Amino acid sequence: MTVSKEILRVRLYLLCLLGDMAGLFLSFLLANYLVLGAWLGEPGKPHGIVMFAMIAPLYVLLGVQGGAYGIHMLEDLRRGIFRGLMALAQAAMLMLLIVYLGKIAEQLSRLTFIVGLGISAVGVAAVRLAIGRLGAHLLGEVPHLTVVIMDGVTIDTGPHMHVIEAGAAGLQPKGHDADMAARLAAAVGMAERVIVACPMERMDDWSVALKSLSARGEIVVPELLRFAPARVDEFDGQPTIIVAGGPFQFRDRLIKRFFDIVVATAATIALSPVLIAAALAVKLTSPGPIIFRQPRIGRDARPFNIYKFRSMRTEASDRTADKLTARDDDRVTAVGRFLRQTSIDELPQLFNVLRGDMSIVGPRPHAAAAKAGDRLYWEVDERYWERHCIKPGMTGLAQVRGHRGSTDHHQDLIDRLQSDLEYVTKWSIWRDLRIIVATIGVLVHHKAY
Repeated sequence: MTVSKEILRVRLYLLCLLGDMAGLFLSFLLANYLVLGAWLGEPGKPHGIVMFAMIAPLYVLLGVQGGAYGIHMLEDLRRGIFRGLMALAQAAMLMLLIVYLGKIAEQLSRLTFIVGLGISAVGVAAVRLAIGRLGAHLLGEVPHLTVVIMDGVTIDTGPHMHVIEAGAAGLQPKGHDADMAARLAAAVGMAERVIVACPMERMDDWSVALKSLSARGEIVVPELLRFAPARVDEFDGQPTIIVAGGPFQFRDRLIKRFFDIVVATAATIALSPVLIAAALAVKLTSPGPIIFRQPRIGRDARPFNIYKFRSMRTEASDRTADKLTARDDDRVTAVGRFLRQTSIDELPQLFNVLRGDMSIVGPRPHAAAAKAGDRLYWEVDERYWERHCIKPGMTGLAQVRGHRGSTDHHQDLIDRLQSDLEYVTKWSIWRDLRIIVATIGVLVHHKAY
């Protein structure tokens, strides 16, 4: 029997809360036993029980606030587990703050806390995996959260979406009446989001029809793709489309800049032997400067000088990038070829990051004269300028996906542009971390020459 989303949500909350509370309690009891040799801890000092009593309410409050519970867990187990673990980590930090301010740290076993927290993390993940496997059996059919109605227009849809053909379901929005409203409500069921794909001439009718639902109604407007990424606002009572304005809020820019400074500083210190060795190798094997500076297009399309270890003969260096480096390029020195193949030549860009010209992660900066085939980059695809709304990066989504090296064909640029725009519109600090880790696997690559 299909249950309403409200009842399902209540059942999920209760099931998850009970599972998490049981998991936390048993985890700290087990920590007592493993560390102190007794389930209830030392006489007069039930360490694990006290820790559970402190961390459990914090975890519940942070979990509810952070979306660790609810119907969405059944759609995306990984997201549910991640949010649960984030709530647990935040609760642990708050508990440590309370313990410190309350001056009771000496009364609690630190090792018991660490062991209990580790087992609790496993328990939080296990509870969500169990709910994912048993949810449908224990709770009944899960209602679709997103319904897509296709009325003469076909679009791609992702998983966990129910697709309805308007004609087959008898949904004709023109002349919306009580019967049509009832058919529409029955068709979408308990969905929270209803998306309609229809021709331009039927958008007004669907706009009226969707207003009869309690779900959020949206209409796909392919014509707006040329303005993407766009948002809706208003000015003086008139609706407007925001077609520019940067993808990051002020807080995001602060977080990203702080992240860049910390990572660039740590990387510069850790890699200083490599930087010194590379500088000496360049200086001792060919005449000319150690650092090669080349104008590149940065944020807001402002030019800046990018730093690289010089890998070409001084007289053959190409500051304007009129000719991209090719395989077996005779301009590249022997040391330079090794530096390029291992990406060591890019390391001086850490100083670009510290200066504020670049970010650790972002779209790679290009020279103004760079071409894909026989055309300048922005002549190939007019979306090219959208990638300059943020700082360029030492590495990026396009690079870890293998879209790097020379751009001999238009498609070479388009492939990396797609990844750049995806990064711009879907940025998060966690994605930056994943890209950095993935970059380690592509430092040496077959397109480096």
